[in-house]
Amino acid sequence: MKKIRTIIFDLGGVLINYSIEATVRKFEQIGCMNAAEFINPYKQSGVLLQLERGEIRPEDFHDAIIREIGRPVDPQAIDDALCSFLLDLPQYKLDMLLDLRRQGYRVFMLSNTNPIMMRFMMEHRFKQQGLTIDAYFDRLFLSYRMKLVKPYPEIYRKMIDESGILPAESLFIDDSEANIRTAASLGFNTYLAAQHEDFRDLFSQYEPFTEK
Repeated sequence: MKKIRTIIFDLGGVLINYSIEATVRKFEQIGCMNAAEFINPYKQSGVLLQLERGEIRPEDFHDAIIREIGRPVDPQAIDDALCSFLLDLPQYKLDMLLDLRRQGYRVFMLSNTNPIMMRFMMEHRFKQQGLTIDAYFDRLFLSYRMKLVKPYPEIYRKMIDESGILPAESLFIDDSEANIRTAASLGFNTYLAAQHEDFRDLFSQYEPFTEK
């Protein structure tokens, strides 16, 4: 078996399931008819990309959507529409994260995301067992905090520099082929996951380093 120290998970499509259709429908219900233009499962565009890069605040995102709609809208309704993108986070995947940490792996998240969705996930998806997100991950590398997004290599390099990990001793799991290609080019072990996939058997190929 190959020894690794660190397992790095994407979030949407790997751990949590999502629905583009649901969020586009919710945005249309509040009068935003172009949501399909800026919402993408792998790489956002427009104002949502700016939010994921940390270039604008949630308040700026709200203002941009309200301008698009052309009438006042409760910012909470905008947040609710955006977060309807996020579906379930299966309990067995939460248990998997805890088990991997117990085995001695370092568990990271590297995600293109935004503060609105992360607040929702921390409050409503990662508290299913009365724990917080810190129980499941050693480190969180989030695009809006890092001012960088996948698949560009800079975000991977910044994660490497800040954490001290070695790509050859790390496994990167994502549902985007572009993100996987970048990680592989930097020397990471990689796995391309599919939404709703139970990939727990993947870890039978690996074992953690035992520090002496």
